Amino acid sequence: MVKLVEGVNKVVHGILIALMVVLVISVFCQITFRFFDYSIAWTEELSRYSMIWMTFLGAAYAVAARAHIGMELLVDRMEGLIKKVFIVLSAAVCLVFFVLMVVKGLELSMRVMDQPSAVLQIPMGIVYSVIPISGLILVMNLFYITTKQLKGELS
Repeated sequence: MVKLVEGVNKVVHGILIALMVVLVISVFCQITFRFFDYSIAWTEELSRYSMIWMTFLGAAYAVAARAHIGMELLVDRMEGLIKKVFIVLSAAVCLVFFVLMVVKGLELSMRVMDQPSAVLQIPMGIVYSVIPISGLILVMNLFYITTKQLKGELS
């Protein structure tokens, strides 16, 4: 399971880098062409969708990197069973939210799959599909991090 999680996170990391490159290039093109009084409509839409995907996938990647802010002051001072109970309770609350992301995100994606975007004409369901995709990655990373915390491998 460790290799699977690390492999998925490496792929997500690569996608995040590619999305950042797309975002920078599209915004640069938009700014450059506006300097010459010409506007390219698709660059704005592409940069917006790249930012949306980066936000959701970046949040999922941040769970694996333990880069989210958290209130660990109390949990760090606890020991033994009480600490494990709080870790599991915290993971359970997060899991409920992530599962809702997957279920409702999938419903939303399917509902708007026939609706094309304004300029690029791609199905909006593809844009919104990042919600359930990132939800699944969040669930996977949550289990991975929580089991490491319970084993004492992470503080």
